[in-house]
Amino acid sequence: MSNWLEIKAAYRPLADAIQQGRDPTAAWTGFRSAVDACAEKPPYHLQLFLDLLDEARGERPRSQVRILDHGCGGALTLLFLLANGYEGIHGVDIGGWCESFNAFLNDRLGLKGQRFFVYDGETLPFDDDYFDFVFSTQVVEHIHPDVLDSYYAEEGRTLAPGGMAYHQVPHRLVPYDSHTQTWLLHYLPRSLWLAILRRMGQDMTVPEGHLFLRWPWVHRKLVRRYLGHCEIRTMKRFMGLSDLSDYDGPKGLRRLLGQLLAIPVLGWLGRKLLANLVMLDTVSRVPAITASAEGPAAVRESDQR
Repeated sequence: MSNWLEIKAAYRPLADAIQQGRDPTAAWTGFRSAVDACAEKPPYHLQLFLDLLDEARGERPRSQVRILDHGCGGALTLLFLLANGYEGIHGVDIGGWCESFNAFLNDRLGLKGQRFFVYDGETLPFDDDYFDFVFSTQVVEHIHPDVLDSYYAEEGRTLAPGGMAYHQVPHRLVPYDSHTQTWLLHYLPRSLWLAILRRMGQDMTVPEGHLFLRWPWVHRKLVRRYLGHCEIRTMKRFMGLSDLSDYDGPKGLRRLLGQLLAIPVLGWLGRKLLANLVMLDTVSRVPAITASAEGPAAVRESDQR
């Protein structure tokens, strides 16, 4: 079993205990043990994310970094971070077990204040310049068009000067859609794509109401508009995969691509092309306010929060 599968297996009893109001002490101990076991070699799909978080942290202790998971779901990633010493975790979603998770953090771990929020999907319940690091992994494709702009705008509002945002975004140029497990159909106009899925007997709950695959340049445009910076890190994450045990796509194709991309010259050309055909990873940095430009009072220190 891979380390991420072990972590997910340890997460399930912990989440059940938290949600059902049972004593989570033993489950939390088991979960932390699973996380500690991969300290030297983190799960591949989190390596880029953890490197960026470490970069955003700088010289500060992990406990002093304020982090937002913008669409946290069951909070697995946030609990993984907490087990690694990142105590400033926060999460929002449009539903979930927020009260139970807050009680776990407050009563069992001594972390005060509300950290998990059910929100309206539009306005984040935080002050301006609140976070050092905001991340969104495979969430943007589920954001309704009516609130898409506010999703990015709120990240820009709540990120502090010098803060960083990381997005991982499935999009329409990726040939294989893992949500519906189909090839190329999402290249078609949305109405035709959904009609074909119905004829195929697909469960329409996800694609019709909660899946809005967009072209990758839509994400890049919105990031630049509201965060001011967009750096592509897709191939760094893609080339970091060696163990396919956690991979939920076609493993044979993924293994072949990895071998081809390692070939000199041909591999370089292949990486240039493939960067547009796999899930997009972007990094955004909010410019820091310097003391020389704005005066000493404008410099935000973590111990003043």
